[in-house]
Amino acid sequence: MHETASNISPPALIYLGMGLILARILLDGKNTRGFTWLQWLQFLVDAARIIMLWPLVLFIEKFEAWLRTGADDEVKHDH
Repeated sequence: MHETASNISPPALIYLGMGLILARILLDGKNTRGFTWLQWLQFLVDAARIIMLWPLVLFIEKFEAWLRTGADDEVKHDH
């Protein structure tokens, strides 16, 4: 069990923690009282989607900025 815990890097734990906070904020308006099992399943999938995919969105935004910066540098070097 100790081996498994050591395989998770601190940045991954930070991203998961921030994803949990973001999911809590985004899903705060949901009233879970009286949910059926299907509604609970949908709610859990929504929470997991937010937690697991938000770092990908951040990476895509950062990658797009890197590409724009790289293209701007190429234009400057060409002239």
